[in-house]
Amino acid sequence: MKTAVSVLLIVATLNYGGHACTHATGYFHQVTAIKGRIVGKDLRLFSLRWLRQSFSVANATLTLYEYRSQQKAQESKRIAETHTDSDGRFDLGATPNGHYILDIKVKGSDEMGGRFDVEVTDEVGQTESLLIDVSPINPDCSGGLEFIERKAVNAQTH
Repeated sequence: MKTAVSVLLIVATLNYGGHACTHATGYFHQVTAIKGRIVGKDLRLFSLRWLRQSFSVANATLTLYEYRSQQKAQESKRIAETHTDSDGRFDLGATPNGHYILDIKVKGSDEMGGRFDVEVTDEVGQTESLLIDVSPINPDCSGGLEFIERKAVNAQTH
């Protein structure tokens, strides 16, 4: 009996382990503007992408920091901050070219939100808008934390 309980406790501990998912470090989402919409929902068992992304996230706080390595993150300088409106829309306005950390916190939720490394640059096509899914990540590493960029369609054709 003791052995069965011990095995059960070990398995439960191994499965819990917090978030085992890791995200690429040093990967910057290259954009020309930081504006768009925050979406997401904690749907637990029904975490279908299209369904999660049909929920706007109102009153989320987006804070843009100067990029620093993980060791110096606490020294990061705050560049700008904004909140989403009732439709989840946001616009950080004119942002100088450079590397940044975009931190998103959702009021009233410890599960939703996220952090993205962003590079504002003129070296890529013009950003029309961003769709950022701040839904929680599932234990199998599927689910939210998606940064989707929509490029402006160039009116000129060759």
